[in-house]
Amino acid sequence: MSLSHCFRTKDITPQKIYAHGNRLDVGKEIFPSLREMALSILTLHENGFREPHWHPNAHELAYCVEGKALITIFSAGSSGGHDTFIIQEGELAFIPMGFLHHIQNIGKESLRFLICYNSSSPEDINLSSAVGVSPANALSATFHLPPSFFENIHASVAATFIEKSSSPVAVRNEWKTNQFKIDVKGMAPQIKNPGGAVRLINQFSFPVLHELTMYSLELEEKGVREPHWHPNAHELNFLIEGRAKILLLSPDGSVDSFDMFPGDMSFLPKGYFHYIQSIEGKKARFAIFFNHVFPSDIGISGALGAYPNPLLVDLFKTSDSYFDPLPKYQKDVFVVAGGG
Repeated sequence: MSLSHCFRTKDITPQKIYAHGNRLDVGKEIFPSLREMALSILTLHENGFREPHWHPNAHELAYCVEGKALITIFSAGSSGGHDTFIIQEGELAFIPMGFLHHIQNIGKESLRFLICYNSSSPEDINLSSAVGVSPANALSATFHLPPSFFENIHASVAATFIEKSSSPVAVRNEWKTNQFKIDVKGMAPQIKNPGGAVRLINQFSFPVLHELTMYSLELEEKGVREPHWHPNAHELNFLIEGRAKILLLSPDGSVDSFDMFPGDMSFLPKGYFHYIQSIEGKKARFAIFFNHVFPSDIGISGALGAYPNPLLVDLFKTSDSYFDPLPKYQKDVFVVAGGG
């Protein structure tokens, strides 16, 4: 039986729910189509923060959908050091595997992140748990403080996970830019035409990336992301607004066709043929994640343009002149307008 490649996140309750926020996790356990990727939706209420933590088995790509956050990353390596920066709606942050980091809501409204991982079952280790399981004498020797100091904070090894900050954050000017963030919304789209616009992030524009990247795709009414496939990357889509239709052809010949609503995600495996179209007279806006820093693309426009018409005539059993009107594109058109 073929698997569904669409998942409605609004149909499930967040697995991690706290007074000051929640996290909904979609991994292979509940979305069996996933391979080597997963998605979390993190929501933090005013002054809420996701405690410092790290992911032992995955890099993290965090896209801010709404709100304003402060992120601090403590880097690996003997030189130490940390990066602190502000990230807002339309900006993207990359956190390498194993790096300690936190996310804190410093705005007045709720904060929401789409967090993509390059593992279908990402793991967390939280700072509160790490301190909680460390013997007081080991911490005492590390920090040159009496063991009693640490015994007082050994209340539990369970993670705090999401908590509320009691102190306001004084924003500093140097937090506006950082090597671990990029302003996707503020970029000029590399592709723009009546069908829509695409902002392409890769390792050239965002050098810290490793094994993950993201495209911002906006399709106008009846806009079409041309039929295509990615030879080197899986694709994980999240529909932020609008309505869209996706068709996916698998190697066994099965076709999975489905409509997507805001809050839906879909997973399109590496090399599988697919297309995306906005429907019902609405603009569709996607965050599209890939598990490669340079996802490659082969579109149907360039594919048909690569072969001579006599071969296409034999393949499709048509008259000799049937393909004469067909434009011979030598590269993908990527996004087009006027889908029926």
